Amino acid sequence: MADQVETCAFCGTATATSRRRHARYCSNACRQRAYRQRVNEPVTALDSFVGRDAELVRLCGFGGTRVLTLVGPAGVGKSRLVKEFAGSRATWVELASATDVARACVAALGEPAREPVLSTLVRALAGHRTLLVLDNCERVAAKCAALLEPLLLGCPGLTVIATSREPLRVPGEVLFAVQPLSITDAVELFADRARANQVGLRLGDRDALAALCARLDRLPLAIELAARLVTLLPVKEVLARLDDRLELLNRGNRTAAERHRSLRAAIGWSYDHLSADEQHVFRCISQGPGGFGLDGAVQACDLPSDRVLVVLSALVAKSLLTFTGAGRFEQLESVRLYGRERLAEQFAGEVRGRVRGTSAANPKVVRRGPAPAANQMKSPDPGCGVPPQDTRSDLGERAP
Repeated sequence: MADQVETCAFCGTATATSRRRHARYCSNACRQRAYRQRVNEPVTALDSFVGRDAELVRLCGFGGTRVLTLVGPAGVGKSRLVKEFAGSRATWVELASATDVARACVAALGEPAREPVLSTLVRALAGHRTLLVLDNCERVAAKCAALLEPLLLGCPGLTVIATSREPLRVPGEVLFAVQPLSITDAVELFADRARANQVGLRLGDRDALAALCARLDRLPLAIELAARLVTLLPVKEVLARLDDRLELLNRGNRTAAERHRSLRAAIGWSYDHLSADEQHVFRCISQGPGGFGLDGAVQACDLPSDRVLVVLSALVAKSLLTFTGAGRFEQLESVRLYGRERLAEQFAGEVRGRVRGTSAANPKVVRRGPAPAANQMKSPDPGCGVPPQDTRSDLGERAP
């Protein structure tokens, strides 16, 4: 009986089969890898996927791309979009808590971590067609780039999709910016998650829902966290309290990573990884109510113009700031409120330090009154070069 030629279900290699013997895999190794992949890959989401139809269509157009990196701010839904797009055909590597990227990849592939690890990876992937998803690369971006260049050169059948808050900057990388949801999809997501928390819930005024989602920057994480509050407060009441969103939005899924259990933690994950200069500029630019230009940022930060421009560029790359064209920059409202909160903390800490120094010199001096809250902060970062109690519409420009 003549053999028929089919392809291995794991690697795509041609394999001979017959009516009596049907082989899904070309070898025991591929059979074991497929089993480990099914067991180890938590890529199927338990909740519904809302919106992103246009993004899914666009992702299908990157078929020949070897490295595709989805970039965007905290909570915008990069990982969820990749899960929907790649499904179970990808090997998923979670890097949020990883320090050794190569070993994390080896573990995800189900291979023993023999030395040298890079050689182990090349042997496991060479000759196979593999889609590797590297999730949450931002804290190990340099290590990802160092691994991917030789790995891609040695494994022609390898394709990589990465999620990160900043680019990996590896040769051949194509960036896919994940934007906040459309207002229609944002409202649908809020309604879906709210009704999951309270069956039969009537949400009422759709205009209020749209205003709420817009104030939340149309970020899926913030919307899902806010949807948990409707069991306690009407939508309009939640909307009225959004100046305190960093306190309110803190009831994420128990099984979620720590950085996704609250809006503050999600943004803090990015802030904590900034350099000292980047943190300083981030705090200073949070003072304004909207967009600003380079001159305003320079005056607010009290740093040389060239240095401020370099730092602003870094904050744009790390998805904490957006360049809108015509020399203007903008922050998401939630990100700006986080910056003001950190600014208030620094101000309070410096006041306490001055009070301690004054008290040591004069024991009769006693400080009274609390430090200003983040959403009531009037005095800027003492190192920002802006006079106290100065109200500004564009950081460096005095409001009329």
